[in-house]
Amino acid sequence: MDFNKLKEKLLKTDSKTIQDLAVILIIGLILLIGASIFIKPKPTNKNSDKQMVVKQMTEEDYANGLEIELKNILSKIHGVGNVDVLVTLDSNDEVVAAMDIVQSQTTTNEKDNNGGMRTTVQTESNNKIVTSQNTGGQNQPIVLKKVMPEVRGVVIVADGAKDPNVAYELMTSVQTALGIPAYKVKVVSSK
Repeated sequence: MDFNKLKEKLLKTDSKTIQDLAVILIIGLILLIGASIFIKPKPTNKNSDKQMVVKQMTEEDYANGLEIELKNILSKIHGVGNVDVLVTLDSNDEVVAAMDIVQSQTTTNEKDNNGGMRTTVQTESNNKIVTSQNTGGQNQPIVLKKVMPEVRGVVIVADGAKDPNVAYELMTSVQTALGIPAYKVKVVSSK
């Protein structure tokens, strides 16, 4: 159809048809605007294809890190000489995730014919772990904090541990550094 023929046809039609076409046009525009609000374009960043790699610290890594730090600091104490450290852990690490807690309480008061009153309280609680979507599209919990495992015990083998003063310094240094009691620390002299 030619544009002029379409124009003549629209002018010849009654006003009801023009109103219907105007309403359809307005509804179409509203749908287009609404769709553009809810549909987000994908980012065009070239780095978006790369996935973020987060290194999780294992119990073994944590214990090895403590051993290395203790060995470094204890070897600097006067009279210690060569020192080796073993750290054992009590339990697994603990992850505290963010929670969405919804609680509701309903109270009902009833009267019976004898004038007695009965109150019923109903409480509901709904806990849900809060998650976020990573770059790969997977849902992962939002971690508030990570609690590392507790130290079960520490064994220190040192050349200078034959001297009671050096052994005492080693024991108190480890107690202070890790915040553990004396019964969790054993100091022995090496061969």
